Amino acid sequence: MMQECLLWEYSLKGEGYGQLWTDGKNKAAHIVAWEALYGAVPKGKYLDHICHNDAAKKGECSGNADCLHRRCYNPNHLALVTPSQNTLAGLHSMDVKKTCPKGHSYRNPENIMVRKNGKRKCAECNRQRAKLNYARSR
Repeated sequence: MMQECLLWEYSLKGEGYGQLWTDGKNKAAHIVAWEALYGAVPKGKYLDHICHNDAAKKGECSGNADCLHRRCYNPNHLALVTPSQNTLAGLHSMDVKKTCPKGHSYRNPENIMVRKNGKRKCAECNRQRAKLNYARSR
């Protein structure tokens, strides 16, 4: 059984993550908590909220900025992962949306591309953008 989330009750970033001013900059609360116990997050790694992933699998979380798990700063609820692993592990806003802003379906897994940084994008929009850029370069 997972321990309770520790929910940040102060300032929040636009995406819903807790934030605080430390060492001369604004940092995410969950990262500060992790670093206090385990040291710096290695370059190329992200902290994944495993409490969010569990809740998403049970249908208890929308994956949007109002997701309470984004406010969780319990280091026991975090895991070091690659950006792609983080993106694919839980429910995110793209999972809730049916289409991209241009109307291409997100329900077709072949239309979702995962970039090296872990961000997911509409593959059809990417193809159209590449065609346009190629045509402009000729």
